[in-house]
Amino acid sequence: MPKIQVAMYGLTSEAYRLAADIGDKAQVTIVDETLQMAMELEPGFMKKNPVLQEVMAEEPLLSFKPLEQVLGEAQVVFFTPRLRRPSEETLIEAGSKLRDLAKYLSKGVSLVNALPSGPGGNSENIMLVEKQTGLQVGSTLTYAYMPLRPRENKPAVVAFAGAQENGPLQGLGYSQSSQNVFSAELEYAATVMETAVASVTEIEVARKAREAKVSLQRTSGVYLDEFSRYLYELKAIQASEETGESISYLAGATLKSFDNYIRYVVDETREALKEKQLKASRTKISLLWALDRYEMRGERLQVADSIQQRLRDYVTDVELVAGRAKGGPGLFDPLKHNVVIVCSKDDLDALKSSGKSMRGGETTIISATPGLKRE
Repeated sequence: MPKIQVAMYGLTSEAYRLAADIGDKAQVTIVDETLQMAMELEPGFMKKNPVLQEVMAEEPLLSFKPLEQVLGEAQVVFFTPRLRRPSEETLIEAGSKLRDLAKYLSKGVSLVNALPSGPGGNSENIMLVEKQTGLQVGSTLTYAYMPLRPRENKPAVVAFAGAQENGPLQGLGYSQSSQNVFSAELEYAATVMETAVASVTEIEVARKAREAKVSLQRTSGVYLDEFSRYLYELKAIQASEETGESISYLAGATLKSFDNYIRYVVDETREALKEKQLKASRTKISLLWALDRYEMRGERLQVADSIQQRLRDYVTDVELVAGRAKGGPGLFDPLKHNVVIVCSKDDLDALKSSGKSMRGGETTIISATPGLKRE
């Protein structure tokens, strides 16, 4: 039995992991939408090379195909774009890339939106696609909403519009988990808001405690890497509702709190320099964050860049140390006081394992958790 022809529109880590997940059932091609090139992926290759960022760093020899041919032959197309415009333009960028993809869609294809949407967002997507293609969802086009969480390959919810029984999506192993697309949007939005509001509550309470110089018994130890994962979703939720709606207001307030947290990190670092009477010329700041540069959303990268830029107002030597190969000879400068801001649990573990590199120099470690603990 021939495999289902699948195209991933977007060279992203989530698309690559999803491709590996369905590789035994489908012939998968991944499209670099920036370079307008399509690469064929084999199951054996993906199993041996599970991390896209590492694959691309090695510049592998992959089989390339014309973009028009790949998207024209695909039975299922997953929309998995790599978004990198400035934060306020990211929703516009997503719409622009969907419009570009729609040019290549043909009759009978199943389009899967793997990018999260706020309530009602998929209705706008469907109207855009129908206008661009002349096709109609339910008769000549199938549309599915299967949002992927950051760095994951399992959809948070699955909902179809116009899907046929025993169609290619069912052949890939997907079954509807929500009543319809709109209910799926609400269910995912509820999960996002519940997690995000809990995080910003802890951030603001911890800020109050620091200002009052009191300690808190209840601390989760969640790092910046975790509570910045839903920034794109919050923007989509905020944009999907009319101004004044409670959910829009709540999403906006949550985004504002996350933005304030970046300032809290910078202020805490500056306070540490002041207390230790450190000169800027004698200080090095390292931001440890295992960032994935092929993640669909660009928010984590933008947060890291924002922290770096703000810290450079006080110290010239500010470095972002990405990946998990921490603790090398370049991380610590023995001639300077090293301030290390740890942004994830993985980064903390890597730092601890590099204890030998910390000897011979003075070090201050700041954990990027709500409490901003210093060591």
